[in-house]
Amino acid sequence: MKQILLSILLILVFNPIFGQKHFDIPENKVVGRFIETLSKNLKDFDSQDLRVSEDSLSIRVWKTHEVFTISQNNASTSSDCKFHTTNKELVFKSFHFSESVSRSIMDSLLVAGIWNLKDENYRGIDGSFVFVEISTKSKYKVVSYWSPNSERSNDCKTVVQILKMIDNTIDSKKLRNEFLNSLPSGSYRWGMASIRIDKFLNKDIAKTDFYKEAEYKIKQELEITNKTNHWEYPLILIDNEYAKISDLNKYNDKQISKFEVLKTDNNVIAIYGTNGNNGVVIIETK
Repeated sequence: MKQILLSILLILVFNPIFGQKHFDIPENKVVGRFIETLSKNLKDFDSQDLRVSEDSLSIRVWKTHEVFTISQNNASTSSDCKFHTTNKELVFKSFHFSESVSRSIMDSLLVAGIWNLKDENYRGIDGSFVFVEISTKSKYKVVSYWSPNSERSNDCKTVVQILKMIDNTIDSKKLRNEFLNSLPSGSYRWGMASIRIDKFLNKDIAKTDFYKEAEYKIKQELEITNKTNHWEYPLILIDNEYAKISDLNKYNDKQISKFEVLKTDNNVIAIYGTNGNNGVVIIETK
């Protein structure tokens, strides 16, 4: 912890830009780790460092899979949200919002008194942190909250209201789904678990006779349409090994000894657990 505080102090002393701002950074391990990794995270997300921002007011909210930034400079207000996975190799998608939407959010943040928020010491077991950076030309502030719950404190109640307001204004659920559906097939860390994304092959890709038959049967049996989210696709097992739908294109009919599509029921869940929530496709080769 002393090393982190010393690093911050050295930045303030030797960097003339940093030195122009008053820093309000809580002295605790949680915020210390956040500051320690902040520069790398900003580089990974290709985002502006609010510690050196000269905007009139900038606010950034860090959630587990979502980073929302809003900035105001003179008469201009802009905002964006980056949804991301937490895999070792970062994958993210940026969404930018109109001037009117950005102004509406900024007005609500100011009314809520976001600058007056104080860091909360509460730490739970299961959940995740929310970090808020607030910056003006002369001040920089960070506060943290563990899985904000309005019953804990007035500040926490304000944070819950702010997060809900932002989510509703930008329709974060829709944007999150758009992001997840845009991911290539594969497994991704999501929250404290993982999420499996899968997709059928594009029309312009040559397909084997077995793949054509399998795709048709999977769609029919499990009622998969163009509106089905890609994390709601079935579990694919080829010779008892996890596989992707695209792997079916490696085989023709003569190489397959068993092909079965199981709809979700209690028996499937009992055998395959939550992996079988969206059905199971079992394939055995000769």
